[in-house]
Amino acid sequence: MKLTYNQVREMNDVQIDILKVFIRVCDSLNLKYYMVHGSLLGAYTRGSFFPFDDDIDVAMSRKDYDILMREGNNHIANGYFVQSCITEPEFPLPFGKIRKIDTAFIQPMFKNLNVNMGMFIDVFPIDNYPKEPFKVKIITLKEAVLRAKISTRLYYGNRQPVWRKISRYVATVITPSWEKAVKKRAKLYRDIIGNGGAIVIGGKPNERGIPWEWFGKGNTVTFEGILVSIPSNTDAYLTHIYGDYRNYNPVHKYMNEDGTLTVSADIVDAHKSYLSYRG
Repeated sequence: MKLTYNQVREMNDVQIDILKVFIRVCDSLNLKYYMVHGSLLGAYTRGSFFPFDDDIDVAMSRKDYDILMREGNNHIANGYFVQSCITEPEFPLPFGKIRKIDTAFIQPMFKNLNVNMGMFIDVFPIDNYPKEPFKVKIITLKEAVLRAKISTRLYYGNRQPVWRKISRYVATVITPSWEKAVKKRAKLYRDIIGNGGAIVIGGKPNERGIPWEWFGKGNTVTFEGILVSIPSNTDAYLTHIYGDYRNYNPVHKYMNEDGTLTVSADIVDAHKSYLSYRG
């Protein structure tokens, strides 16, 4: 689905509301979070979203993330939902989201699952990453098998490459339980012990083995008029991900030639609940 600039800004307004609710829950539970990815880039370099940025990403240590997933829904405002495979059994991703229930962001990928599909912000856990190369290879292989198994209930349309069908079949033989695969993938890196650095689960490929010190105690900046937490060494983090980040503009990567943005949903509604669209 293509969105105009005004439609993206309307969605951004909802995401800011969700972020405020998330921050209040973190304050209530004494949890630390960090803005990451494009959200951090916008917050650090301009104090706002980049035009056509369609999401907000935050990350937390595994310890704080698990507390949020266990207790968050007891502290969150009415109309919002802390979503993960812990709070919603059919949610297939290894990270969480904070959803606003009376909105809609309906992704075809989830059409076969009974999950909340309101507008959201992403919440990524940060785990330890293995130091030894052979352990990295083993856990990467396990992750690929579990991801293939989980994909068997996701919707990719009628056209699928042969390699995907083969990987799904192999994964089903190796890991017959879909529910167990979801839970195993979600905690795959959770119990890693060692000094191989950190990994942002569900994050970017180069967020594997990055220094824990980059996150640290954190600093604060203003983002869209609210005070948010950012990594202690934001400069090193953004340089690692984007290179010359001060001259990097993600708009050019995602905006279509007709001045719109393509999103992964086929229904986007800031005023009506996803429940209204269920048949």
